[in-house]
Amino acid sequence: MITPFLKERCLGGRAFSGLWGWVILAFLMIRPAPAAEMIRTVPVTDARVLRLQAFFEAYRCPGPLHISDYLRAADTYGIDYRLLPALSLRESTCGRYARANNRWGWNSAKTGFASVRAGIDYIARELARGRSYRGKSLDEKLRAYNPNPLYAIQIRRLMREIEAE
Repeated sequence: MITPFLKERCLGGRAFSGLWGWVILAFLMIRPAPAAEMIRTVPVTDARVLRLQAFFEAYRCPGPLHISDYLRAADTYGIDYRLLPALSLRESTCGRYARANNRWGWNSAKTGFASVRAGIDYIARELARGRSYRGKSLDEKLRAYNPNPLYAIQIRRLMREIEAE
């Protein structure tokens, strides 16, 4: 139930009145599921969309899921599309515990990004072309990203889960 207080605060403090006010308010409060938004922005024929959606839903990741941004960055920079989503889950539970749009623990979470999309682009570019990562295998990149010996094993396991979805 919408409280009168909420009703009065909508649209910059202008109160709604009558039936149309309630209809407009209800319309504004209805929001499509984040996964549905992502499917509309990436071709549904791409099986990776459904795999990432299933992976994020299995872990109850908060939306928006940024599936199209992950796929665009992976394709642009030639990295495995599963890498950044796996890092996101491992480092911040898909953004649930992220700081400053840094879902991937980049720079020990000391670095922030203007947006999640900007973070996806920056980290994908660094993992593909950055001095510390260029020309390295996935395991070597993961060792450079986090030297903990178990880290690469955990990320690879998550990446296999995505492919199995």
